Amino acid sequence: MEYSAGFTKEKWSENDIEVVIELMLQDKSKKEILEEVTDKNLFQLRSPLSIKNRFNMVYNRAAALEDELKQGFLRANDYDRKALTLYSFLQVYRIPLEFYVEIIAYKYEQQELLYRNDFHYFFEDKANVSEKINGWRPETIKRLINSLLMFYLEARMLEKVDQTKYIIKPIHLNQDLKTYAEKNVPLLYSFSVLEKVNES
Repeated sequence: MEYSAGFTKEKWSENDIEVVIELMLQDKSKKEILEEVTDKNLFQLRSPLSIKNRFNMVYNRAAALEDELKQGFLRANDYDRKALTLYSFLQVYRIPLEFYVEIIAYKYEQQELLYRNDFHYFFEDKANVSEKINGWRPETIKRLINSLLMFYLEARMLEKVDQTKYIIKPIHLNQDLKTYAEKNVPLLYSFSVLEKVNES
């Protein structure tokens, strides 16, 4: 995966992912799904253009879930859905994945809180190894940090203590999903124990 700042446009989109997964599991093509989402305004947005813009992001994240996880998403409880929604995000974007592995899982292992400054240090480190990230403006970095925070707070992996610090918490998974993930999807399983995973 290339580094991309595109995820600043991402929304949590849990309900939209559900809509797309239901249509995917009916063996509809991407074009057919877009037409149905647009015609019936299944994303509940104001214009066809805003639906189209949201659709590609949602579709890519839904497509990142293997069929077993797609089916699991539809029957999931609240925590499982949050874990799968976060997982879909990390499967599509490199920066959130690396932040999870390098910062969140590590800090939890060390029994440390996550501080607002940790986000800035993370991007400083990335700028040292990536010319692309080094070229991003401070406003872009700020938006990226806000997006990362939004996703991890929505997933309930982070809990805000005050303006500068957060508690890191594993996401509780239903036993069936946890057992499946432990055998087949190590990154998803790691959300429940917050151990570092090595996935290529």
